[in-house]
Amino acid sequence: MRIAVYEHFSAIGAFYSPVWIEGDAMLKAVVEDLKRAGHEVHVADSIPPKRPADLVITIAPSTGRTLYNLVKSCEEEGLDVVDSPSTAVFVATDKALLYKNLEGHGVRTPKTFILRYEEGLKTIERALAQLGKVVVKPADGDGCTGLSLVSRPEEVPVALSAARQSSRLPYFLVQEYVEGENLSVCLLASDDVVVPLSINMQKVRLGGPSELSTYFGSVVPYQGNDKVLQAALRAVKSLGHVKGFFGVDLVLKGDEPYVVEVNPRFTTSYLALREVCEDNVLDLLVRSYFDKSSLRPVKLKGRATVEKLMADKDMALSPKNLNLPSNAKLLSSIVDKRYFVKKGEAYALYVVQEP
Repeated sequence: MRIAVYEHFSAIGAFYSPVWIEGDAMLKAVVEDLKRAGHEVHVADSIPPKRPADLVITIAPSTGRTLYNLVKSCEEEGLDVVDSPSTAVFVATDKALLYKNLEGHGVRTPKTFILRYEEGLKTIERALAQLGKVVVKPADGDGCTGLSLVSRPEEVPVALSAARQSSRLPYFLVQEYVEGENLSVCLLASDDVVVPLSINMQKVRLGGPSELSTYFGSVVPYQGNDKVLQAALRAVKSLGHVKGFFGVDLVLKGDEPYVVEVNPRFTTSYLALREVCEDNVLDLLVRSYFDKSSLRPVKLKGRATVEKLMADKDMALSPKNLNLPSNAKLLSSIVDKRYFVKKGEAYALYVVQEP
């Protein structure tokens, strides 16, 4: 099958994006897995692709409705595109719409206020007085960008500014801070059939407005939990009949899972999942796109951790900065793309496989 793969940051040369290394690593992994399954693969530098394709795979962020616009463009050209339909992508990548959708389908989520920026200050202060700690975040975005954990009234203006600078949407979210285990679930979907692939432990650091909130890795797989799986399945199914790879982020508080986000796209956890999966997930994804009866659970063996190398200070880049664990495999690095990184920026991504 002829498959076009488009990765947004590589296509536009956005080496200074904080998530370029994840996009680059996912592009390499997806292309490798498709070729291993015998497909003819073309890396596209535009959407719609310039060359004929039987299927298009898009790897792109939700920020600025980027993923939605790409999927919509493919649909308008009559192309089959993974992670569709665009209507579901539109809802899933807008955190405000997603919250309303999940709430309407009875999926447990953190208590959430959806606010316009001009009315946000006083409402955040009231929510803070009521809940003790709150998470302030933009209505779109990836990788904790613009997100702040707020525990004091004096932090509110800075948190509001951070969210506003990270999104073009005129509204944002204030959510109850749910303390627990940060988990995610990888799933494949084809119309009304949704199959979970793995439960993962998310490595997330939530910081105050003057600090940096960061997602820096995942452990795949994590402990099995039927409640977590069922919550993730309900979250994806709430979007209607969909196709593609999904990552559902949750917080497990005690034995109760709270769905936080639904990502209708490849997530960084896939880079660890493919290391422990005895099946070719990309081939399964392609076949199930056209025949949902081929969708089935996968077999996992061992455990893998995907993790970023983060700069602990402003520093010049050189190969000597790549201090990887002895058994690690380098997936992507900006060492040959940039000369300097700021404190808190990721400059490499690697995976370590355990027996």
